[in-house]
Amino acid sequence: MPLEEKKFNISRILFIGLIGCSLTLAVFLSVNLILFYFKNVQNYQKGDLVYVFKEKTFENDYVIDVDADMSEQFLSYGISYGVDVSEWQGEIDWEKVAATGISFAMIRCGFREIVGSEVKEDANFRTNIEGARAAGLNVGVYFFGTAKNQEEALEEAEFTFNLIKDYNLTYPVVYDIESFNDGRLKYVDYSTISDNVLTFTEALARHGYDTMVYSYKSALTSMLDMGKFDGKLIWLAHFVEDTDYKGNYNMWQYTDVGKVDGISTYVDLNISYFKYVDDERLVVQNPNYVESPKVEFSDIDDEVRIIRNSKIRASATTEIPNTLGNISYGTVVKRTGVSEHFSRIIYNERVVYIENDDIRAI
Repeated sequence: MPLEEKKFNISRILFIGLIGCSLTLAVFLSVNLILFYFKNVQNYQKGDLVYVFKEKTFENDYVIDVDADMSEQFLSYGISYGVDVSEWQGEIDWEKVAATGISFAMIRCGFREIVGSEVKEDANFRTNIEGARAAGLNVGVYFFGTAKNQEEALEEAEFTFNLIKDYNLTYPVVYDIESFNDGRLKYVDYSTISDNVLTFTEALARHGYDTMVYSYKSALTSMLDMGKFDGKLIWLAHFVEDTDYKGNYNMWQYTDVGKVDGISTYVDLNISYFKYVDDERLVVQNPNYVESPKVEFSDIDDEVRIIRNSKIRASATTEIPNTLGNISYGTVVKRTGVSEHFSRIIYNERVVYIENDDIRAI
């Protein structure tokens, strides 16, 4: 074979090989780009969770009366999707948000600084609440609180009331508590924080609002005295596909990187397990309600001494978040019942429960 022909054949082989490698690389990159798009950009729907809301992601089959008197409505249970927003989301096109099928918005009305003490209105509160209501969304509000004592909690409640009193809300008023062991709450114990949250919610409840407590899973599990919030609505923040939180919750914030038409930034997405209806016959049971286990107690009438700093609980179990606070070493209390693992005692004129290993009969 002539030298020129050999060179031509070698060049042709190299060219074909190069084309083959390029095609292989192109296919590899294309496949991975598609996978990246669907996983990280387009996101995906898994189970009941949706991460990207575009026009008509859901068809809303209901009409919301934004001027309804919430005091005449009844709490019913069903799944709805919603967003929670603040000034950090910037300007929002609420008509586009509503067109996706999103049905409710939780809007930050104000906050107290983590460092410092000033209470401030969210810069976009009025624009957001008016826009969301005009678009036909159910609307609730939340206040990001850092109250150190009950006086500050009442101040936050009064500030919130003055912001919202001229708006009709169809979703709850929420105390958002996220700051533990840092900032101005660094040296405030968990039981005091729990009392402050309760003070805020009860103050708003006296004005006729349904109230709710928001925090993240670990705080709801082991920081806040959840037994103090018996009967309160709970908003859980837990960014997973399937939460394993063991307590009761009525709303679940499942991601902070949702995408919704009409909102230019990432946004928190939520599922609520309730809605308001004007017909009591439509009320159904909360599907996520966790029953405390039934424990058989033998009646007893004696006094016991607390032998270590301990937790008192609203029910006789450690399986669900139900603490009511602490009881100090050396405290003497009346016992009215005993089971295998718990005793029923009277503390501060209330029936509570304590583990048997934490007491001794006198």
